[in-house]
Amino acid sequence: MNLHRNTELIVALDFPRPDRALELVDELRGKPVIFKVGMELFLAGGPDFVRELVHRKARVFLDLKLHDIPNTVARAAQQVALLKVEMFTLHLSGGSAMVRAAADVLSEIDLLRPRILGVGVLTSFDDVRWAEVTKALTGHAATPDDSAGGMIEHAVAWGADGVVCSALELVSIRKQYPTLYTVVPGIRPAGFSADDQARVMTPAQARLAGADAIVVGRPIIEAKNPRSLCEDIMKELSDAAISA
Repeated sequence: MNLHRNTELIVALDFPRPDRALELVDELRGKPVIFKVGMELFLAGGPDFVRELVHRKARVFLDLKLHDIPNTVARAAQQVALLKVEMFTLHLSGGSAMVRAAADVLSEIDLLRPRILGVGVLTSFDDVRWAEVTKALTGHAATPDDSAGGMIEHAVAWGADGVVCSALELVSIRKQYPTLYTVVPGIRPAGFSADDQARVMTPAQARLAGADAIVVGRPIIEAKNPRSLCEDIMKELSDAAISA
């Protein structure tokens, strides 16, 4: 159970245009949510869009999943910090040198330092699809849980502050690493389709399993009343905390 802190709601701004994303940001003004900016929206609006969100006092999670040679990722991480976002992602498969390079450069600008979140196995992978990938790479098939667990085991030592993990990995991660910050995508309120996510939970289930933050995208974006749905989700998180 998540007894150490509240579970926050991250709203994924999965829009192709900045103006549409800002409409949702304005509609949710005053709600204690974090806004996730992914690759599609970042490529459409660029750093200026992120600056606009920060100017509007919005909390921002920049989800670009950086993965390159250590020096390139370190310089990119520095630029992320200058945007004044709260957290950002990089791929743990980039290895220790890459993650440490990002952590080292951010330690030099501590006042602006965003939280580094490591990504192990994307939540769109199920056992069959991940077995195809691992067998192609190593000649041996592995499960998403085994592969993600191996990378997450090293995440803190390498300098990551937290991880993005699937709902199914969350319970074991929380048991092994009780202080590790966990962000769980693939969250669907009861009654909503899983879409292209292979491993999902409801908000209440994620809260009880120990998530520090959950990511909800399409259900909110496609809702007739996004503000009302956000309120329902936050109430569900609160009720789960009480029941725990």
